[in-house]
Amino acid sequence: EERVYGWMDQACTTKPTISTMTTTRPQKPQQQKPQDNFQRFETWLRENGAVFDALELREYDTPAVVHDNNDMDDVAEEKKEPSTTAAEDEKQEESEMRGVHARGHIPADTVCMMIPRRCLITVEMGQATPLGQTILNSDLDLDAPKHIFLMIYVLWDRKVNGSNSFFHPYYEILPRTLKNMPIFWTPDELKLLEGSYLLEQIADRNNAIRQDYNAICQVAPELQDLCTLDEFKWARMCVCSRNFGLQIDGHRTSALVPHADMLNHYRPRETKWTFEEDRQAFTITSLQGISAGAQVYDSYGQKCNHRFLLNYGFAVEDNREMDGFSPNEVPLELGVSTLDPLYAKKVEFWMRGEADALQAAVGGFADAQTLSVVMEAATKHHHHHSNNNPDGPGAPVKRVRICASNNENTRLLFSLLRALACNEEELKAITSSINDGAMSRALFGLTDQRMSLQGTPTFYRSCRDIRHPISLRNERAAMMLLLEIIGRSLAKYPSTLSQDIVDLMDEVALPRFSNDRHAKIQVRGEKEVLHHFARWARTALEVMDVIESEMRGDNGKSSFDSVIGEMEVDEGNNGTHHTIVRYCDDILGSLRRQEWKNIRRRAGMKKSSATGSGSREHQI
Repeated sequence: EERVYGWMDQACTTKPTISTMTTTRPQKPQQQKPQDNFQRFETWLRENGAVFDALELREYDTPAVVHDNNDMDDVAEEKKEPSTTAAEDEKQEESEMRGVHARGHIPADTVCMMIPRRCLITVEMGQATPLGQTILNSDLDLDAPKHIFLMIYVLWDRKVNGSNSFFHPYYEILPRTLKNMPIFWTPDELKLLEGSYLLEQIADRNNAIRQDYNAICQVAPELQDLCTLDEFKWARMCVCSRNFGLQIDGHRTSALVPHADMLNHYRPRETKWTFEEDRQAFTITSLQGISAGAQVYDSYGQKCNHRFLLNYGFAVEDNREMDGFSPNEVPLELGVSTLDPLYAKKVEFWMRGEADALQAAVGGFADAQTLSVVMEAATKHHHHHSNNNPDGPGAPVKRVRICASNNENTRLLFSLLRALACNEEELKAITSSINDGAMSRALFGLTDQRMSLQGTPTFYRSCRDIRHPISLRNERAAMMLLLEIIGRSLAKYPSTLSQDIVDLMDEVALPRFSNDRHAKIQVRGEKEVLHHFARWARTALEVMDVIESEMRGDNGKSSFDSVIGEMEVDEGNNGTHHTIVRYCDDILGSLRRQEWKNIRRRAGMKKSSATGSGSREHQI
């Protein structure tokens, strides 16, 4: 992960002023106490041209009592920052949590922090080390190359130069341990994630780091003299949670930026950052006025809580944007059941366009990306039961990450469900060529509206392309299948969503900022997404009941228009989610109109056939 929100996100017509706030800085006393690590760190930055006089570091209470601190009433989450050396820790138990606060009022469009280029650690610096050069020349296939070279510089510099390193004051304030990061959690803490796919991601992350370490040791055995595997893991997560994606000298790079990496996360953004070429410095600029004493935040971006937890070591209590959208996601796995009588035909359609991904998966890759952002691990052979394949291993599986939104991932999910729900006639209609399948498609109202670039009718190239319902029967089967998949996913968790909500009300049993609480926040968010789609499927089935009732001519029952009207009123009262309302009104409404057309067309064909038969009888 890297923080990617920079200067270019906000247009600025004038150069922001740099806030120094020199009047608030205290005078040095005659008899000064020895500086602690953070004071030495700030002194080092100032001596090298850094400006951050508008800001101050604050230490917070321990997680068990932090909710009583008035300064911590904001809904933003903090990163836990272990801040003492081993020697200091023996003397006193200090807080593990710090944040950056405004010394006084900071007006909007003010540069409140400026860190000179010489204080940055960049990818290129790691590449220039002897070890970095060996790695570059070896052409290793590493999991996160930019992170690796940042890590290499820190590990090499600390080992070779020790306390004489230019960056020694920075290294001294880095956390000694990263117990908040899930890859360092205890078995008891990991058990709190039971049922979550995050457990597999944590295992994958550990494996990837181990593989990188072993691969580098093969070409550069001296790495073992620099660090152990555990120290390598520590460096990886330090870099993962702290690096910034910057453009310096017209070149895209990543960098560790001392002090700037101590700003905690909050949405919506109230600061922006970039590397300014004319100043040759990294700057943080306020986007709005910040009150005296208030915490100054950075935004780590709009992310699902699993990414916050895996990469930064925290989960946001209420991870929602200003418009109510929550980016929290949950992966669903779908595959053709080995008991499906159309198994062979469906697998052929299921795998169209996925041959390369399957080859990669069989070749040993954990995940094969075939659709950027849209599909994670598009095809993967599982040797355990998947959500939609409880009948045994072997069938190719597609994994789709979904959130409570009608985005590309949701449309992909519905497309895959429609393919899995096909009966023989429907499968033939959507997979056969125009010559073989024109009559089949006509039966389902799939006329020649789908045209190729050459202007001739075409069929669905893959199961990802079925973006509109095939038939009322198929859409119903797809929604029922979705309910089954969600039911199996929810059954994996040892607790219910309602129990999670109750548990999170107890800040004594689950203290704020504790690993236990963050685990509970993560699984609660996953269940909220699953319940959202379960409600979507149930609502869709109810609306399709109404449509079928209209088709049969049942009188006295609610009409489609009245049901949609009630849903729209309910939506305005924070009831039915707007994505569900829009699907029912637009997608099912379109399907309803197509079904009526099919009924009228079949009636017309029947009438025409009867008329023709009567004419022949008259002639005889």
